[in-house]
Amino acid sequence: MDSRGQPTSSRAGSSRHLTTLVGAGSRLKNVQWGEVASLLVPLVAVLFPLARMLGTAATSMEEGNVLVVASGILDGRLPHADVSYLYAPGSVWTVAGAFSVFGASVVTERLVGLAYRLLLLWGVHRLARRWGLSTAACATLATWAVLAPFGLIAYPWITGLGLLAAGTALVLDGEDRRTAAVGAGLCGLAVFHQIVLAPAALLVVVPAFATATDERRTRLGTGLVAGLFPFLLHMVLVGPRAMVEGMVVDPVVRLRAGRRLPLPPDPDDSGDFFARLDDLVRGPDRLPGLDRPAQIAALFWLLLAATLILLVVAWRWRGSGRSRLATMALVGAALVPMVLQRPSPNHLKFVGAWTVAVCVVAIAAPLGALTGRPSSRGTGRRLGHLGPPLALIAVLGGLAVVAPHHIGRFTVDAFTDAPMDGATATVVHDGRTLPVGRGASADAVADEIDRVVDFVDALTRPGDRVFVGPTDLTRTNYSDTFLYFLLPDLVPASRHVEMNPGLANRSGSGLAADLATADVLILTDRFDGWSEPNASTEPGDPVPAAVVANRFCDVGGTSTWRVLTPCADPGDR
Repeated sequence: MDSRGQPTSSRAGSSRHLTTLVGAGSRLKNVQWGEVASLLVPLVAVLFPLARMLGTAATSMEEGNVLVVASGILDGRLPHADVSYLYAPGSVWTVAGAFSVFGASVVTERLVGLAYRLLLLWGVHRLARRWGLSTAACATLATWAVLAPFGLIAYPWITGLGLLAAGTALVLDGEDRRTAAVGAGLCGLAVFHQIVLAPAALLVVVPAFATATDERRTRLGTGLVAGLFPFLLHMVLVGPRAMVEGMVVDPVVRLRAGRRLPLPPDPDDSGDFFARLDDLVRGPDRLPGLDRPAQIAALFWLLLAATLILLVVAWRWRGSGRSRLATMALVGAALVPMVLQRPSPNHLKFVGAWTVAVCVVAIAAPLGALTGRPSSRGTGRRLGHLGPPLALIAVLGGLAVVAPHHIGRFTVDAFTDAPMDGATATVVHDGRTLPVGRGASADAVADEIDRVVDFVDALTRPGDRVFVGPTDLTRTNYSDTFLYFLLPDLVPASRHVEMNPGLANRSGSGLAADLATADVLILTDRFDGWSEPNASTEPGDPVPAAVVANRFCDVGGTSTWRVLTPCADPGDR
C-alpha cells in the first residue's frame, strides 16, 4: 500500500497503461504526418508544371476530338451514333458533364484530365503503401515523371487507367465490404472509359471474387455491375449496333492496318509520323546515347523485359504483399497489348507509367531490407530509408540513359518550360479560347487560325454545316479538329470529325454523302507528307474527293487552310 492507501501494483499498472497510450498516440501522429508527407511530395510534383500544362497548345487531333465530341453531346450529337468515336464513351461523357456546369473550354477539359491523373497517382500510392510510405511516394513520382510530358488531355487511356488504379487499390484493400464494392465499381468504370482495359480489370476483380466470402462476393459483383451499367444507358441512347461498331469494329478491324506499326520497332527508322517529324525538325541529336529511333526500339524491349521480370519476381516473392505485387504485375502484363498494336513513344509511356511504379516497388522493398540491416555503427535503420529513393533513381535514371530524348528531354521540358503567360499565343473566337503555343511560329499560326475562323463566320449562318479535313481526301490520316471547337455555331457536316485511315476514306464510309450536304469546307495540305510503314500511305475511296472537285469552289483562306463553298454554278469551276 502507498501513503494514500492505494495498492502499489495498481498505480504501476495505470502508469504503464498511460505510457502505452501516449506512445500509441505518438506513433499514430507520426504515421499520419508521414502519410501527409508521402502524398504531399507527389502533389508538389504535379502542381509545379500545372500552369504550363494548362497553357500548352491544344491543336492535336486527339484533344480537339475530345473537345468536339464532348461539346457535341450537349447539342444532341452522340458518340458512336452521330459522331465516329473509337473508344468507350466514358471520357467524353464526363467532359460533357463538366462542360454543362462550367462551360465548354480547354481549361475545363484539362481540369477533368487532371482529376483523372490525380486519381491514378492516388491509386498507385495506395497500392504501394503496403511497402512503406516512402516507397509509395517514390512509385507515384515515377508514374508522374513518365506521364507528365503528355500534358493534361482527358485522353481515354489515361482516364481509364486512373480509374483502374484506384479500383485495384480499393479491391485489394477492401476488407470493408463497401470499399471493395466501390473498387469493383471503379474497375467497371475503367472499362467504360477504355474498353481495352477489360482484361486488366478482370484480373483484379475475378481473383478477389473467387477468394471472397459470399457476402463480399455480392458486394464485388454489385459494384462491378454498377460500374458497367453506363454501357447499358449508352447503348439505349445510340443502339447496340452503333456502339459495337464504334468501339470494336472500327478501331480493331477497319483502322488497324492504317495505324499499326512494325513489330519489333525498327531501330533505324521511327515508325510514328510525329516521331519522324520531330527527328526531321530537331535535326541530329546532341545528347549522348542511342539515336532517337533506336531509343524507341530500346524502350519497347525494355518494357517487355521489365514486364516479364516483374511476373517472375512476383511469383518468387518472399516478402510481404506477395499477392498484391502479383496483381500489379499481372495488370502490367494485361496493358502490354496497347504497345504491341502501336509501339509509338506515347503508347510506350501510357503503359510504362504503370510498369515503372511496379518496378520501383520491386526494387525498393528488398533494397530497403538490405540497407536496413543493423550494422556495428547502428546505421542500419537510417540507411533503410534510402531504398525507395535509390529505386526511383535507378528506374528513372536507367530510362533516361536508354532514351535521353524520349524520356530524359521530354520529362525535363515538362517540368522546366515556362508556364502560360502573356507570351502564349491564343485564339479567342465565339467565346472559346484555344492556346496555340509559344514563340514567333505560334504567333503566326494563331494569326492564321484567327483569320480562317473569322472568314468562315462571314460566309455562314448559325446552323450551317462545316467540314474540316485534308485536301487529299483519299488519304485521311489526320485533321485539325480544333477548328470545329472554335466554330460552335456551326454543325459538323460529317460524322467523321477525326480523319482516320481505313475509316473516313473507306468505301461506304458515308463521307461523300456528308460532303454533299456541307455549306463550307476547311481543307489543308499540312498532312500530305504523312508517312508511316502501314496502309495509311495507300489511297482510299476517290468519291469524296470527286464530290469536292465537282461541287465546291475555293473562295479564300490562308497559306495553310483553304476555305471552299458550293459553287454558284458548276460551270464556274
